[in-house]
Amino acid sequence: MKYAIISDVHANLEAVEACFRQIDKLKADRIICLGDLVDYCAEPNEVISIIKNNCDIVLLGNHDEAQYNFSLSERFNERARASSVHTREVLKEINLEYIKSLPLTHSENGLLFAHASPSEPFSYKYVLNEDSAVLNFSAFEEKICFIGHSHKPLIFENSRSGIKTISEGTLNNDCRYVINVGSVGQPRDGNNKLSFGLFDTKNNQYTNIRTDYDRSSASIKIYK
Repeated sequence: MKYAIISDVHANLEAVEACFRQIDKLKADRIICLGDLVDYCAEPNEVISIIKNNCDIVLLGNHDEAQYNFSLSERFNERARASSVHTREVLKEINLEYIKSLPLTHSENGLLFAHASPSEPFSYKYVLNEDSAVLNFSAFEEKICFIGHSHKPLIFENSRSGIKTISEGTLNNDCRYVINVGSVGQPRDGNNKLSFGLFDTKNNQYTNIRTDYDRSSASIKIYK
């Protein structure tokens, strides 16, 4: 089975449309969204509609929760907070109710999916390095946990010799993994192409997919 795992789409319609065009080409069997459907970019309602119609599982992200738990946005930086307030003004009630219905985690087929830290999914903590990964491997039993939140693709491997950061490719059946799939709507790793993950359970192969989108159009909408 081929899993396409997307995260942090952040109301970026151009990126989301390009992402799903790529997913169609890859012929994914399941599409999992790890949350953060809104904020930063200009079209939350349009993006939520696409996500609802195309994803098999959708999780709650911190920017989603901030649409009804306003105290969360007080932790955001100035621009993120401004975008969150703007989203409240334009988000349709039906989409707010949809966001409220989303779960924090999902498990299937030996895979765990969470927006942020699997150890405390409700706290939205980052897993950015091997030290923080250590705390999280003990929090789940599945072979692989897929996460987003940081907007930076990373793979942490837990083997008998310890935890290390590795590159994409064939995963070892004797190891466990925390995999950050990066961000569709706002990549932050120095590569401005959108990022998502493709995992093939048949050959245990993980690939970080990068593809371009119309950044100029998305930027103009944000400015307006």
